[in-house]
This record gives sequence, C-alpha cells and structure tokens, in this order.
Amino acid sequence: MKSMLKNLFFALVLLTATVAVTVGHAQSCIVDGNDVHQQIDGFGASSAWQSIWTTAQGDMFFSTNNGTGRSKNGTNFSFTGIGLSLLRTRIAPGATTVENSLMQMAQTRGAKVWSSPWSPQASFKSNGNLNGGGFVGNTANYQAYANQLAGYVVNLKNTYGINLYALSVQNEPDAKVTTYESCNWTAQQIHDFIPYLYNALAASNVASTKIILPESQNWPDYSNLVATAMSDSTSNLVSIVANHNYDGANGPASLVKNSYGKPLWETEVSLLSGSDSSITNGVYYAGRIHLFLTVAQVNAWHYWWLMPGNSTGNQGLTDTNGVPAKRMFALGQFSRFVRPNYYRIGVANNTGVAQISAYKDSLSPSFAIVAINSTTSSINQTFTLTNFSSASIVTPWMTTSNLSLANQAAVAVTNLSFSYALPAMSIVTFAGEAINNPPTLVPISNKTINAGAMLLTTNVATDLDSPPQTLTFNLLNAPTNATLNLSNGI
Repeated sequence: MKSMLKNLFFALVLLTATVAVTVGHAQSCIVDGNDVHQQIDGFGASSAWQSIWTTAQGDMFFSTNNGTGRSKNGTNFSFTGIGLSLLRTRIAPGATTVENSLMQMAQTRGAKVWSSPWSPQASFKSNGNLNGGGFVGNTANYQAYANQLAGYVVNLKNTYGINLYALSVQNEPDAKVTTYESCNWTAQQIHDFIPYLYNALAASNVASTKIILPESQNWPDYSNLVATAMSDSTSNLVSIVANHNYDGANGPASLVKNSYGKPLWETEVSLLSGSDSSITNGVYYAGRIHLFLTVAQVNAWHYWWLMPGNSTGNQGLTDTNGVPAKRMFALGQFSRFVRPNYYRIGVANNTGVAQISAYKDSLSPSFAIVAINSTTSSINQTFTLTNFSSASIVTPWMTTSNLSLANQAAVAVTNLSFSYALPAMSIVTFAGEAINNPPTLVPISNKTINAGAMLLTTNVATDLDSPPQTLTFNLLNAPTNATLNLSNGI
C-alpha cells in the first residue's frame, strides 16, 4: 500500500511540474551576491576496498582535465574531469589501508582525503567478529583503539606523504548488520571515546586531523548518536557532524537538522540495487544535491563509491565496467565549479520550475549558478544578478541525454541579466566572474605634531564584497624611518 501511495505521489508531482512549464515557458530568478549562506567544503565519494586506479581514472574523478579512459571490457571513452575535492577511504581492521596510492592520486590533484573505519579489530568487539557486534567500551579499549587510529594517521603522513584531513569514529554505528564489516556504538560510547581519540592525535603531532561523527546510516540519525557528545565540553573536540542518506528515494521528510554549530556533511548515498546510467538518474541526483545544499545547508556532499565494488552499478558513479554514468557528470556540474571556500548565495525563484542554486568564491570574483530542469520541456530562464558589481559573460556547461559536462558558447550578461533555454532533462552550470569591488581606504585627516615626535596613525579600509576578502596594506613613497603593519594598517 505504501508503494502504491508513493507512486501516486510521484505521478502528482510530475503532473504539477508539467502543467507549470506548459502554462509559463518563461521563468526568471534573482541571484543575490550579498545573501550569503554556508561555506562549501567540497564534494566527494569513496574508494573503500579498492587499491588500483589508472592515471586516467584519477584525472576523471579529481581533476578538471579532459581525457580518454578505458573500460574494464576494453572499450575507450572520453571524459571531462569532474574535479571532486574530497576522497573518503576505508580504514581496515587494525587501522591499516590498501588505498594509499589512490589517496596520493587524489591529494596530488588537489583533493582532501579523509577516512572511516567499518570495524575495529575483532578483539575490541562484543562478538569477537569483524561482522556485526558492538564496541566494548572500557578504558583499555578506548585508549588502545585511539592509539591505533592515531598511528594510522601518522603512518599515512610519514610513509606516503598523505595529510589526512579528517577521521570518522565509525561508519554507520547504528547499522545492525552481520553480512559485512560493521560495529555498533552507543551515543555514550561515542562521547566517551572522543577525548581519547583527540588526545592520541595530539600526542602523535597530528592534532590538525578533524574528528567526524556519527555517520549514522540515516540522515535524521534516529538513534540520536550525536547528541551526547555535543551536550558538554566534548563538543569542542568534534569538528564535523555527518550522516548518510539511506532514507528512501526522496527521504527523509525533512532535511533540516541541528549541526551544533559545526560543518554539516552528507557522507554516503546511492541506490543499492539496479544499474541505471541514464539522464533520468543523473537529473534525480542533481536534484538531491540541490536539496541538501539549499534545504539541509550541508557544507559537503558525497556519493557512495566512485566505481562500484560489486555487480550493482548504481552504487558507483560509474557503471560496473568503469564507464561514467550520467550521475557522475551531474555531480560534476557542482563539484567542478563550486570549489572549497565558495559560499552558497541566495536565489529568489518563487515561481520557477527549475531548481536553481548559486555560489561565489570568497577568494576571487568567480561565481557559479547551477540550474536543473527535470521536466520534459525546455525552460526559457532569465537570471538577474543583484549585488554584483559587474559581469560581462557566463559560460554554460551542460549535461543532457547526449552531452556530458560539455561547455557551450559564452552568453553575454547585459545590465547584470542574461537568459538561457534550459533543455529538457538537463543540468546546466553557468560559470562566471564578477568584477571585484575594490576596497575603500578611509581618508586620514591632517595632523599637527612637534618636530621629532612619533606620529602613529591607524589606516582603516573596508571591503564591500560579501564575505569580506582579506585586506593587506602597502606603504608607497614612504618617508624616512616610516614603518607599516601590513595586516592592520598601523
């Protein structure tokens, strides 16, 4: 019965979208450069249990290069690199890894690497088995396991030159499964373990490695595994709140969650059955990313596998032969252009059918607008930029049924506005660059002092860009013995 109701709901949603497009083909939205939301940490996926990539595969996932890949069955294909900025790896029981060469590939191409354990070694567990069971929480186990994980971080750094960005306490600590590596933790155990892990990292001189929790299998974290650790000073030791999204095709009902003032990451999702490389699947995932960025306001979003590790193609960004699925390029429509240190900015799109989000760089005038048309009709979309100093062109990049992250002819921006026909079933990213607002230096009034006395003046500058860019000072044509503090203008 639930399945029948769900199908009816989907039919109603699609019918409503079709009617909206039929009634009004022309849509408009306003992108506000001063309506600044969350900072973006990046986009990624996992290489768990895998150990060998070709250079082309490394480029396809973590660079923005064009190239030619070779499938497992020996056919060649062309690709446009999707520029992922995060790689999630597995920590094997005993705190070892087989993914070191993949981590090096990703790091060399500019991505940050972080890791999750699926199970501690069996001696730390209630059932003495890598599959299933729970962590035995006592002082000896907490200390020994924390030392193991810190040693894992140190070994990556000293042996392979990998600077691990973050470390998760446990992959899906609420997943009561016995068919693969897993381990259940309680909220109290997670709380009690965090200080041991933090101190072990500090004692090993790798304290910069961030701690992630709880990585529940469901986005709402139904067991509330995060709450106890965030209820007292232990929260100061936690850097990132993260969960998976195995809540059904369009679940959960609400994406809004408490991040406790920490960056909020979605760290795994996929369809666990089937193999669908179509644009329908690609547009679906583009829509999910859009909702997590705009409603949940996550700082990072991850798919499950980069390449599927079993016969279910939908678990990876490629199919089982290693050929990119449309969902890979749909993710690339975000990850290639919305880089770490970008911020999401507001889009007023109350009457439009397309899902539109926008982002701007905090370190340069670059910006990106991502528009998703999930209908079967083209949409004539107008974009108006407000609180942008200026922009002359934007370059569309497009994924459709026959295009995969393909750049199109530049579009002129006139009076901070441009229009574009969004093809049916498409994801289009408009990459642009606004003219940077120059900083303003507050004039210094005339001053009268006695000869030989020191004159101390504080220069004040403001920046209209949002978020404000870092300003430094230079002293031109300086008189003898004059000095300047480059950071504060004194």
